[in-house]
Amino acid sequence: MYAAGIYYHPFLMKVLVIHCAYKFRGGEDTVVVEELKLLQDNGVEVELLQFSNDERTMLNIIQLPFNFRSYKMTRQKIQAFRPDVVHIHNVHFAASPSVVYAITKSKTPFVCTLHNYRLLCPSAILFFKGRPFLSSLKNSFPWAAVVKGVYKNSRLLTFWMAVSMHIHHWARTWQHCNRFIVLTNHAKQIFLDSKMGLREVQMVVKPNFCYMPPLPASTSGDYFLYAGRLSDEKGIRLLLRIFSSLPYQLVIAGDGPLKEEVTTAASKYGNISYVGSLQKAALFPVLANATALLFPSIWFEGMPLTIIEAFACSTPVIATRLGAMDDMVTPGYNGLHFEAGDEKGLTETINKWQVISKAGKEIYRQNARRTYEAFYTPQKNAAQLLSIYEGVIQAEVSTATVGGELKPVNS
Repeated sequence: MYAAGIYYHPFLMKVLVIHCAYKFRGGEDTVVVEELKLLQDNGVEVELLQFSNDERTMLNIIQLPFNFRSYKMTRQKIQAFRPDVVHIHNVHFAASPSVVYAITKSKTPFVCTLHNYRLLCPSAILFFKGRPFLSSLKNSFPWAAVVKGVYKNSRLLTFWMAVSMHIHHWARTWQHCNRFIVLTNHAKQIFLDSKMGLREVQMVVKPNFCYMPPLPASTSGDYFLYAGRLSDEKGIRLLLRIFSSLPYQLVIAGDGPLKEEVTTAASKYGNISYVGSLQKAALFPVLANATALLFPSIWFEGMPLTIIEAFACSTPVIATRLGAMDDMVTPGYNGLHFEAGDEKGLTETINKWQVISKAGKEIYRQNARRTYEAFYTPQKNAAQLLSIYEGVIQAEVSTATVGGELKPVNS
């Protein structure tokens, strides 16, 4: 039920969240922090068991198939906290799939959010050297990925990742999961069609969300905005090429391996501005005042928080017709599409946007906000997430209770 925008559950639920933080903080880390806050705001007793890839890196890599330290830590945490349900976000590298066996040993139901495609391919993003890489989706062992060295351009690291994946596919480790949470219908279909052998009933689509940001009184900016990681798969080079010959203003916010190329372009072209990496409080006014967010990513993405934040700020999105962006952006309603990597197509789309009247753009802005309110608010996300938890808890109780006796679930 709802009260004052808060979803109240009929009983006090205890949730243990397990996450392995990335060396460089990314969108998944942000989602974990915001979901923890969301659960706490809704009366759930929640604790976080977090591992870090900054610690004992080589040992973590060696123990990628089964990290005994992480197994022990997970067992101890479950015994101390006694959660009703466990929620896994990321286990690579420092946690490893050993946490799954620690959870099943305790006979606690658990769910897992599939933020990326690491269970299918060592690349995790199904992208390599400027184009989608799909060879690992159906092959039992991803030899093509190993030969190409899709993980950090290293055949050795990619091979070890592939070995770990193969062991756990063979052992059916992930079949212990009570429910997989995927972020979009596109991601759901990729997993259903893959070698994992998942059934539709095992999966549920639940998008990310964002809290409503404080908005500026004026939203009259005449610039386009790119906000995100400055890396090849994000399509930032495409933007730099296009705006080097366009008369429109482009503001770029973010950090990443292509930062030097961005700063060079900003110093060379007067219409390109680089403002560095912005905290959310500083980003939201810039986002709200932009005429549109540009999202030229050339990989499938999970579910970009930047697009959700743009919709929350009533900012339309011009994005590639690919993966998550195809699901999130509705052309002619809350934004426009162009084909991934298509320089001419993006140029034409930007020009098309510029000739839309002020009144027409205002309709787009209103629709962007409606999209946020329909799908991406904390209230809707809380209702979905708690419903998922309640469903796996009740299913586990129903499975375990036979003739009035509690039977082992994972026997």
